Amino acid sequence: MESNNMPDLNGVAKKTKGQQKIEMKKMRNESNLWVTFSKRRTGVFKKANELATLCGVDVAVIMFSPGNRVFSFGSPSVDSVVQRYKTQGPPPLLTLDLNKVHSTVYEVELHTHLHCLSNQIAIEKKRTKDLNHLAKAAEDQFWWARPIESMTDSQLDKYKKMLEEFKRQLKEKCGNLN
Repeated sequence: MESNNMPDLNGVAKKTKGQQKIEMKKMRNESNLWVTFSKRRTGVFKKANELATLCGVDVAVIMFSPGNRVFSFGSPSVDSVVQRYKTQGPPPLLTLDLNKVHSTVYEVELHTHLHCLSNQIAIEKKRTKDLNHLAKAAEDQFWWARPIESMTDSQLDKYKKMLEEFKRQLKEKCGNLN
């Protein structure tokens, strides 16, 4: 196995590290930048085509490469979509404010986190209830182990009878004790 290969669960060497999260900032290495642009451009065009095919919508994507070359994809064509956009213009509700989109994404993350915390609180409340129930059962079973001050009159009577029975059994076993 080579040092740059990663073993998978079956013990077979993998050639790549797989999908990894990368930091979203401009790449400094020009060669990597071009490769990434090329791959991602293809992916964006593929997604646009899928959207047009699956949903029956008109789509246009126009982008400029790092070297200022123009790339475009359109369904049915970029010109027809751009012309339609020029004549109709975007409806006010469909224009995206990226700050609002980011805010909404952040709100969704907060809501998800809140949901997780609420579930954890519910689990802890149930655990507390179960522990209190167990403590109560143990207290009921071993009432005689509690301090005398906290015993009820009936428990004190039971305790007194138990001590008298214990004393009687000791007398029988060990003789008469005073």
